[in-house]
Amino acid sequence: MTRFFSLLLGRGQLAVLGLLLTALLSCTKDDTTVAEPKTITDQILEDKQFSLLKEAMAYANAGDALKAANLTFFAPNDAAFQASGISSVATIMTMSKEQVKTMLLYHALNAPVTSSAIPSGQNAVLTASQGVAYLNNAGGGTIYVNSARVTQPDIKAANGIIHVIDRVLTPSAGSILATIQANPRLTFLAAAVKRVDSSNPSLIASLSNTSASNPLTLFAPNDDAFIAAGYKTISAIETASTQTLLSLLSYHIVSGLNLSYQIQTSSVNTLLSGNRLNLTASNGVLGVKGNKNTTPAIVRTADLVATNGVVHIIDQVLQP
Repeated sequence: MTRFFSLLLGRGQLAVLGLLLTALLSCTKDDTTVAEPKTITDQILEDKQFSLLKEAMAYANAGDALKAANLTFFAPNDAAFQASGISSVATIMTMSKEQVKTMLLYHALNAPVTSSAIPSGQNAVLTASQGVAYLNNAGGGTIYVNSARVTQPDIKAANGIIHVIDRVLTPSAGSILATIQANPRLTFLAAAVKRVDSSNPSLIASLSNTSASNPLTLFAPNDDAFIAAGYKTISAIETASTQTLLSLLSYHIVSGLNLSYQIQTSSVNTLLSGNRLNLTASNGVLGVKGNKNTTPAIVRTADLVATNGVVHIIDQVLQP
């Protein structure tokens, strides 16, 4: 039977109204005893490719949560942890237990979703941690959740579905504005946003929007980038021309959700009318160049997913 996957983005908030899956395991009618499939937790504990995930679950006491009924779990294997910079149990334990549990629950959906039930295009879903993630059936059997690719789909468990992925997902911190404010490397950018708040509330409203219906991509200069651009202190931001800062901020924002795996060498419009950015993607390095930048800024941290888009941290302020 066909599985149906339905998402509705509500006004001012994201809601997942339905994830209806109707294909049930048939029961044998002879005397043969069929072994019950194991829960998601049981399968992770017994599979050697999940040794770091198993340690994370134990550290955060998250095993019982993944035994709940009707789940989808995007399971990062050991290679995924290592590719995400989490190479050992010691690294896991640098985070608090609550942080690790939130991270793990961000990998779970409160409904069993097979790969064939995921529509094409970016689909915003609410995770078990109440964060927003984006699922994309890119065609040809390629499925993404945020920027992680599903490498082994549709492993059946007694309480749902497991999809193995090649990266650990970073929980969303809320809106783009909340993501900026929560990041210790973006204090100058946060000050700039605060500075233009009163002069352009519509831009701030877009950055703080909790709906994924009109997502944005922000190329966010880190603090060192602002200092190199001449803003030596936070007070320099706080006393700068609001119009200058507004133009600068608008130039760093592109309409639509552009995750790192989707970025190609191209030229794109920004929210600063009549001004474009040049994007480059080569050998895993993403660059973005403004009109007056002599060299491209490099994306140093990609794919900070937000409820209303995504943030990529860059190492230069882009100049229109």
